Amino acid sequence: MPAELLLALSLPELWANFVQALPVILALVVIEGLLSVDNALAIAAMAAHLDEKKRALAMNIGYIGAYGFRLIALLFASMIINNHWIMFVGALYLVWLMCAHFASQKGIAEEEGEAVNVHHRTFAGTITMISLMDLSLSVDNVVAAVALSPDDLWPVYVGVTIGIISLRLVAGVAIKMIEKYPVLEHTAFVLVGYVGLLLLAELQFPALFHDLSPTKLKLIKFAGIILITSLTIAWSRSDAIKVVLNPLLKLLLLPMVLFASIIGAMIVLITFPVKKIIALIKRA
Repeated sequence: MPAELLLALSLPELWANFVQALPVILALVVIEGLLSVDNALAIAAMAAHLDEKKRALAMNIGYIGAYGFRLIALLFASMIINNHWIMFVGALYLVWLMCAHFASQKGIAEEEGEAVNVHHRTFAGTITMISLMDLSLSVDNVVAAVALSPDDLWPVYVGVTIGIISLRLVAGVAIKMIEKYPVLEHTAFVLVGYVGLLLLAELQFPALFHDLSPTKLKLIKFAGIILITSLTIAWSRSDAIKVVLNPLLKLLLLPMVLFASIIGAMIVLITFPVKKIIALIKRA
């Protein structure tokens, strides 16, 4: 609803419009709250290698970035929806984060260098990676949010703004969960990759998702998050499950390493000029 039209409405008309939009707002608050689990866990996991003081700062910057990028994505929602390559790049980055994480766990990061190393980065590098992850997740969430109310965006702004506040609330729980279940550090990267793969599937095979409403799609995504989290916790606590799943996990590691190396090399190539410019500015 345009701002000038909103100002022209009487109080009863404003109330009627709010009541009409309330289901959309509530749906977005609930959906954003539920799906903030992966974002909160990922921010905590990506900052885990820093010392306590820098970790807290990195996580706070990450949460602020998550808020900011959602709002920016809302402002440019129509451009994002009409340019699928933006969503495609964001999805590839999310999948790369997952693959690079597991490649580095096997010592492959030392062989491949910066291309796949997500654990031995500087404070600034960690902030950059968290920010790009926040941006990629924001693109995915906002596109689905706009689909709930394509003709009237003000309920989307209200719902998403309220919903993303829950990310900071979930963050405290995420930190405690990682302390209790260290495997959740790995789970966080699996969840980020899962969201990226699901977004890639939506872009490449739209017919498969054509009959699903945005709410149903979000619920499916949330169900996947719960299933993945439960499986990883069960895997960490059961030798029997490890015996069954470890051969499959080792097999999956091979394409993940290849993907991490290819995309990581592209990231290094793209960011190389920027790093050189920054280095020259520091020397000046």
